[in-house]
Amino acid sequence: MCKPSIGKIIGIAFFVIVAITVFPAITMLLWNWLVPTLFSGPVITYWQALGLIVLSKILFSSGHGGSRHSKYQGQRTWKSHLREKIELKHNQEVRADEAAPSESAELEKE
Repeated sequence: MCKPSIGKIIGIAFFVIVAITVFPAITMLLWNWLVPTLFSGPVITYWQALGLIVLSKILFSSGHGGSRHSKYQGQRTWKSHLREKIELKHNQEVRADEAAPSESAELEKE
C-alpha cells in the first residue's frame, strides 16, 4: 500500500478547511437572499447554515457507513439480483413455450 505524501495530506487538509468555510457561507447567502423574500422565513447566521448542512447530511444520506466503493458494490448486487430475476423469468417462458405443442405439429397430425 502506498503511503500518502506530506503534500497530499496538506492539500486534503486545505481543501477540507476551505470547504468547511465556504459551503456554509454560500448556504447562508443563498438562504438569506431567497427564503425571507419568498417565504417570509428567518434570516440565518453562518453557524446556523453550518448546522443546516450537517442536518441535511444526516437526514438525506443513505444511512450506510463506509466508502463510496461499498455503495457501488451495493448497486452492483442489486443489479445482479435483478438480472438473475429476469433470466429466471425468461427461462421459465422458454420452457413453457417448449412444453406447449406447436401449431405446426398439430397440423401435421391431422
